[in-house]
Amino acid sequence: MFRAQHLAACTAMTVLFAPAAHAVRLDVGNTALTIGGYIKIDALVTNYDARPSASLEPLGRDYYAGPRSVPLSDGGDSITLLDVHAKQTRTWLRTETTLENGETLGAYVEMDFQNSAQGNETISNSYVPRMRQAYLTYGDWLVGQTWSTFQNVSALPETLDFIGPTESTVFIRQPMLRYTSGPLQFALENPETRIAGDATTDDNAIPDVALRYTLKMDSMDFVAAGLLRALESQDRGEDGVDDTIVGGGISLSGRIPFGRDDLKFMLTAGSGLGRYLGVLANFDAVVDDQGDLDAVDVLAGYVSYRHFWSDRVRSTVVYGMFSGDGDIDSASSAHVNLLYSPVRNLTLGVELMQASRENAGGAEGDFQRLQLAAKLAF
Repeated sequence: MFRAQHLAACTAMTVLFAPAAHAVRLDVGNTALTIGGYIKIDALVTNYDARPSASLEPLGRDYYAGPRSVPLSDGGDSITLLDVHAKQTRTWLRTETTLENGETLGAYVEMDFQNSAQGNETISNSYVPRMRQAYLTYGDWLVGQTWSTFQNVSALPETLDFIGPTESTVFIRQPMLRYTSGPLQFALENPETRIAGDATTDDNAIPDVALRYTLKMDSMDFVAAGLLRALESQDRGEDGVDDTIVGGGISLSGRIPFGRDDLKFMLTAGSGLGRYLGVLANFDAVVDDQGDLDAVDVLAGYVSYRHFWSDRVRSTVVYGMFSGDGDIDSASSAHVNLLYSPVRNLTLGVELMQASRENAGGAEGDFQRLQLAAKLAF
């Protein structure tokens, strides 16, 4: 079987985690094959300060895709839009093969239909599957694409929104080589530098280094994670930038239970965290007046509380904030929901959210959203 530290990488994100008891398992020789997933339908009514940018559709209308999905006010009238989709629908496949030496070789593949540039709402609403995760495990090793070692998936609040407090959470999947030893994880992960105003950013020659420690105390879980990375831009002509600087940061997160209720939190700070925090909330670096790279400083955090009104009804309240010295000065979001599960694998819910941002130049924007959802896990 997969080790516990590898199961966290398989967890179905944010809202309404798919109960493993409803997955289908088949045994073929010395290999166990498990198939699971869920079907989720979302209806979103959003009031924007201004019409969303075409470059952010459909991401920013399908879910809260971070501060850049909040349109800046143009002084005109607000606009209200309705979006209904089933793109979060997900399926995953896991295999566990017992080898002759007694070790287990594991494999995991996961897909959904989010962020698809193909398909439209005109006739068939047909969207292309995308790979979310694909990795192998053997002993204490993991190789492939999964959640970054710098991220704590178990600290994410239960929201109907695809991510939740997007501006304030570490959220990223990428290829890596990870080693786990008890509560300690060490990984070399795929690098990528985003420089403000530079469309070509894949100049990295050194992998990102992530370190994570998990502390369990009774029923409480705490995670401390660190990230060290090289931010690189290799000269591409007379006007190109040829520079390498060091970036990184720390993230503290956890879950504290109060009976059936729980409190979750995350606090992240660093310089040059860029794409790791807030789903493109900021760039990794900017080019200064001397033509050198300058890492963008960021601070972000959220807190959530989930309360069970009964065995079948629960609510989560979330508040998150982001602050940086890049082109986005600050951002925040708030969520409150009511979720009802008449049976274990079916959840119906309603959620209200508000998101806002302010750019460094003073431009502001916000939106308010009502979301209805139905999800059946299998």
